[in-house]
Amino acid sequence: MTERPRADQPHWRVYPVGAAGNLVNATINALAPFLVGIGAAFVLLLAVAMVGEEALFDEPAVSGALDQLARAAMVPVLVLALGAGVLTTVLSALREVITSRAVARAARDGAPRTAVPHPSQVDLVAAQPPFVAFFVVSALLAGIGVLFTVVAAFGVNGSEMYILWGSLAGTGVAGAFVLLALAGRPAHHRRRLVIAAHWTTADEHAAWRRAAPARSQNDDEAALPPDLVRKQRTATWYEYVGIVCLALGFSLLQLWLFVTHPFRSTTDAGPRVEYGDGVEVVLVVGVWVFAALVVAAVGLLVVGFFADSAVQRREQEILRQALEDRAAPRPPRGLLRKYANHQPVIFVQALALLAAVGTTLGWGVYSLGTGGMEDVATLYGDADETFGGFVPQALVTLAVSVALVVGAIVWDVVAAARGHELRSQVVERWPIKPAPRMTGEDGKKRPDPASTGPSLTPKPTPRTARR
Repeated sequence: MTERPRADQPHWRVYPVGAAGNLVNATINALAPFLVGIGAAFVLLLAVAMVGEEALFDEPAVSGALDQLARAAMVPVLVLALGAGVLTTVLSALREVITSRAVARAARDGAPRTAVPHPSQVDLVAAQPPFVAFFVVSALLAGIGVLFTVVAAFGVNGSEMYILWGSLAGTGVAGAFVLLALAGRPAHHRRRLVIAAHWTTADEHAAWRRAAPARSQNDDEAALPPDLVRKQRTATWYEYVGIVCLALGFSLLQLWLFVTHPFRSTTDAGPRVEYGDGVEVVLVVGVWVFAALVVAAVGLLVVGFFADSAVQRREQEILRQALEDRAAPRPPRGLLRKYANHQPVIFVQALALLAAVGTTLGWGVYSLGTGGMEDVATLYGDADETFGGFVPQALVTLAVSVALVVGAIVWDVVAAARGHELRSQVVERWPIKPAPRMTGEDGKKRPDPASTGPSLTPKPTPRTARR
């Protein structure tokens, strides 16, 4: 049994980050499975493309429509993946800013020195240098944009000037992001100094000493309840089998391509080699097996997400029951370490994954049905006749997908308030050290101070030490 610490005892505290911080966290939580969903849509489109290219349906029009859909839907796959990836880095930088401002505000307002910020928040405050992912991605996009702009300036004609102006605009935005990342670092460092002046290294040491080790070989804590173990095994089974199906499908795809396109290169698929009737039957069966494995993999992974949601609800129930009982034994170490960090709503993440698949397919069907792809290639010349009747369904799919993403974010924001209370109580009553994290290059790796001990106070560099 472990009592909640008194106010005068050193302990960790998770400081609230406000509505803006909850919104940023919720959006990041939704974007991660959204990117997974885009990957799942990409694999599904590969299966559709193979079925269409091989003309496996007796009706040529069906095979042609599938081929058009697979090719057209690759556009939203690329656009959404790039956009979601860039947005994630932007939001990650905002999370660092919002967290450091919240903790600095608490320090200025006179928060108890015994209530030291939790290592997960210190990690965002003490990041050195801050905004790394945001800066790197912005610099890469700016460099690519400059190269593309130079090529476009000499390659486009009068009717294609929109490509040049679009490239200039994208390069300008990426360059502005680079400047923002650099300009925000001094202010972030000043806030860190304010926080470090309030919570000294001695204060951090005292809070770290009270926390239990991240791992223990002689761990005599209570075992997980049988029903939770059963739910965890069920969720793991679905996810494991889904990953196995995906791996088998991808391996089968590589084997199929090796047989059917032996002269392919990195940039060209090469000609399709024709074989005898017996071999062609085997190849056709291989396509259908690949398609079935991919569909099964995506379905199993989605079901695994929903099964994980049931596990999450049971875990939170166990922790809340233990918090209400002052005589309750210490919950399992893995559970405490997990809920010492912010936990997204897994059911919401499953919805975001499905929304990504719906957005990709809905976008593809809408662009085909409205004739938007006719100017891209002659392949889509009759696409509006085939897909025109599905435009209303495509719009509904897009609207529902967007609503799912927005609903997922709102749901996560609403749940963050109660989740913050649970996390704060767990951290204060049963503090546990995070798992050590190594940083640096190979051969020169060292423990990251944010995961092993005090790190708020910046260490003097050789230049500042000489001063």
